[in-house]
Amino acid sequence: MPIKKIQNKIENALKDPNFSFVATRSLHTLLSMGAIFFLRFVSGVIIARVYGPEVSGWLTNLMTFMAAFIILGNFGIKDAMLKLIPEYREKYNLATAWAIYKKSLHLIAFFWLICMLIMYFIAEWQSKSWNVPHLKFFFQASGFFLIFLLMSEYNNFVLRAILQIKSANYNNIITLISRVVVIILLTLFLLNDYNPLYLQFISGCLLAWLFSQLSIHKHFKKPSSNQEVLVKIDYSVILAVAFPMLFTYLGFFINNFADAYMLPFYTSTELVGIYKTCGNVASIAAMGLVAMNTTIQPKISQLYHQGKHEEVMKLCVKFARLIFLMNIPIFAMIIFGSKLMIYIAYGEKFLPGALALSIIAIGQIFNVACGPVAQLLNVSGYHKQFRNISLIGAFINLTLIIFFIPKWGIEGAAIGNAVSMAAWNIIGTLYIKKKFGYYIAYIPFINLNKNIIHNK
Repeated sequence: MPIKKIQNKIENALKDPNFSFVATRSLHTLLSMGAIFFLRFVSGVIIARVYGPEVSGWLTNLMTFMAAFIILGNFGIKDAMLKLIPEYREKYNLATAWAIYKKSLHLIAFFWLICMLIMYFIAEWQSKSWNVPHLKFFFQASGFFLIFLLMSEYNNFVLRAILQIKSANYNNIITLISRVVVIILLTLFLLNDYNPLYLQFISGCLLAWLFSQLSIHKHFKKPSSNQEVLVKIDYSVILAVAFPMLFTYLGFFINNFADAYMLPFYTSTELVGIYKTCGNVASIAAMGLVAMNTTIQPKISQLYHQGKHEEVMKLCVKFARLIFLMNIPIFAMIIFGSKLMIYIAYGEKFLPGALALSIIAIGQIFNVACGPVAQLLNVSGYHKQFRNISLIGAFINLTLIIFFIPKWGIEGAAIGNAVSMAAWNIIGTLYIKKKFGYYIAYIPFINLNKNIIHNK
């Protein structure tokens, strides 16, 4: 295709204000994610090179243990904010949306207290089950630090809900900068095998919460302080949306963490660390999609509640195509060059994860090609249906890893991850076609919406 023709297509697309809004902020998010990935890569290389794959496995154990309780602690509330805050801000005002934010904090604090008690009492059993009894103290302490992790994630979701995308991105970058600084300082002045675990508490929890809270004060609390709350907000309103999303998030947790949770029962801690490192590398393939999803969901919610359903359709279709085309070189590099990438970045000890990395990347192809499935269904009133879809994907993942991990180890975990990711994305795409009458997926050289959408 001639360069002039491509330029014309881009210029025409950017004339659409909704596309332009999401495109510019997605680009900012993507650039931010590039910086985030680089900073995470630097800290990961330090941990891999200085502390080795076994200590990387300890960090994976701790993060997986905390991630399991993020589900209960969050209770679907942060995901509910992406629907409720844009909706109430559009219907009423910013102060009413702020009232929802405060009410939700009470719920998160309540569920965190439950989590903290459970984590304290099961820490000994979990550490022994994973053959890392020396991590009992860290598992117990993680219950206290969980509130800061919950709050930082919640605040960043809320910032996106009020369309402060850049602030949410900056928070993540600053947090990762602090992560690199902290691990360097710990390594230079207090060299200890447990440093990566302290890093999770200091940077991943405490500092992440502090940075996000400063942004919430600036962009949400202060602008809403001179307005009045127009309607009373009940906890039941929040829970009615959050509860179905709890199970949706449970499905995502199973798809993203069940493999890391089960691997320690069947493989060494060293292989767990290798597998998790490979999963982080594979996430490069979905960076564009994640950047778009974090930006497009509040915009979809805004347009949908304005009754502009055709604009929602066009926006989703355009971005599914754009993100897929952007990621083709990345897919090729990861799938065919996995050994070289791992060797250069992490060293020879991590090479056993090369095949698993390629398999996980194949699953990411379906994730990117199907577009913003979860985002569209969650904000358009079909969050319960998407909950069911995500649980189907989780069931497929659990079934596969139960059979494949004991047989093939980390490669078996990768197969379960890839197949389940492809499954729930395809099912979600077909459901959207059934309910909305169009596909948001992109398949090269095939116009799935030939008789529905005529893109310029």
